[in-house]
Order: sequence, then C-alpha cells, then structure tokens
Amino acid sequence: MKNAKRVPATSEYKVIGTRPIRPDGTDKVTGRAIYGADFKLPGLLHGKILRSPHAHARIRRIDTRRAEALPGVRAAVTAQDLPRLEDRIADLGEGAVNLKYLSDNILASDKVLYKGHAVAAVAAINPHVAEEALKLIDVEYEVLPPVLDVRQAMKENAPLLH
Repeated sequence: MKNAKRVPATSEYKVIGTRPIRPDGTDKVTGRAIYGADFKLPGLLHGKILRSPHAHARIRRIDTRRAEALPGVRAAVTAQDLPRLEDRIADLGEGAVNLKYLSDNILASDKVLYKGHAVAAVAAINPHVAEEALKLIDVEYEVLPPVLDVRQAMKENAPLLH
C-alpha cells in the first residue's frame, strides 16, 4: 500500500459523501410505497420451482400428472417441455453465450449437477397452490457419487459430471 495513490478528503465526488434526496423515501417510511408483490393483475399466475435434493443424480422419471390435476394449477413443466435450441453462439450484450448450453440447463433434463438444480416448474393461481403442486410431482432419481473438491475431480476414476 506504500505506492497507493492518496485521495484528499476534499475531492469532489458526485455521490460519495453526499446525502442524495430519495424521492421514494417518504412513501417507503409511511407505508404508501407500492412493491411488485402489491400488484394483483387479472390472470396473474405464481410460479414455483422444484429443486433437486441431490448433488449429483440421473433423472430416471418425472411425473407431473398429479400436480397438473390439482385445481388452480395452470401448468407444470419439465425440461422435456422446453424447445431445443441449436448449438449457436449469441451475443446478449454481456458477452457471447452458447444458447444450447443455456436452454439445456434451465431445467435439468438427464442429470442434476448440484443440490438445488431446477427440475420442474409450476404455474398456479396463487403461491400456496403452486407449493402444494410441487409436492405432487414425482421424481425418480438414481443417486450418483458427487464430486466435492478439485482433488477428487482430478482422480483417474472420478465421476464425470458433464
């Protein structure tokens, strides 16, 4: 830190050290502010995601029929319901992205690669119905050994994740 440039306290910053006026401050402290959760639009649906309890597993089967039959559920989807994108690079403004890689990982299709990997999604008339629908989705996993650190991943007999 000996060579660090010292900035005098009197430097003219535009934000640091100032007390900006918060135009929404009064509404927030008085409870009049409107947040996204306050909007109730006609036909509004609430989504929930079913996530894998396993760090590494093969998905043998996913059955969403019971969830779809629950009153108030409008859709239950898995990776099989999503369109397959071609292997193509697209510039989305923050760098090049492989669209196939993105679409293949929105919802796990063949394998879950980490605990919490999204497996299915539900849309329902309210968050409570969506949560109940998740409990009705039946997923059969074949649990595979996880790779927990770099040393384990470098071993000759380490399981391949991708």
